[in-house]
Amino acid sequence: MDSRIEIGDKLDLEKIETRLSVYPDKEPDIYVSQVLDEGQEPERIFVAMPIKEGKVIPLSVGQGFYATFYTKSGLLRCEVEVMGRYKKDSLLLLEIEQKTGLEKVQRREYFRFECRMPIEYRILDQEEQEMLEAGNAYNADEEQLDWKKAVMLDLSGGGIRYVSAFQAEKNTMVQVRFGITMEDKTEVVYAYAWVLRSLRNQNNNSVYDHHIKFWRMDQGLREKIIRYIFHEQRRNRSKQLGMN
Repeated sequence: MDSRIEIGDKLDLEKIETRLSVYPDKEPDIYVSQVLDEGQEPERIFVAMPIKEGKVIPLSVGQGFYATFYTKSGLLRCEVEVMGRYKKDSLLLLEIEQKTGLEKVQRREYFRFECRMPIEYRILDQEEQEMLEAGNAYNADEEQLDWKKAVMLDLSGGGIRYVSAFQAEKNTMVQVRFGITMEDKTEVVYAYAWVLRSLRNQNNNSVYDHHIKFWRMDQGLREKIIRYIFHEQRRNRSKQLGMN
């Protein structure tokens, strides 16, 4: 067991989907657990059988997950595989094996929040892009804008990953809009971004994966997105623990 992980540390287990299902209302399966003991081999750890909505969930042997550990060193993330299920006295245990190196989240704005939510985007033409880069306002006719529908897969303070039916050129500038809800108040976010990658999805060749990086985002808006991410994380953890 890595020395940065200690017995008693909390962790989230997010199921690794081998097939992409593009449904805006579908949230990823995330389970709450806790480190209980070192495993039988150096890369293995015994953790509590996770709980969802107050019920114990017996995860399948061989299933892969993204594990996020809440440690004194900060958030540590890696891929793991369930190697076994056991019962010790009244405890139900999982033995998981680390499959990738632990990555530390260095800056909270770049922590990726996995989600499934609708988003719209549009590709800027050369004239608008040049004006924005020069710091000039561009008053576009809203009715003439070509907004395309997509599905956001993850969100951070630094950018977005989404899928859509259309490919975009690398280094293209886009504008995105999506809604965030906190305390029963919904706000539509508009942001500009650069396309870093736009590749055909390996599991579904009818859609393209897009990775975009926010451009010249106001710090107040970035902080608002970060607050939303932490709000949703807390809400999801409460749901997993059966508190809602």
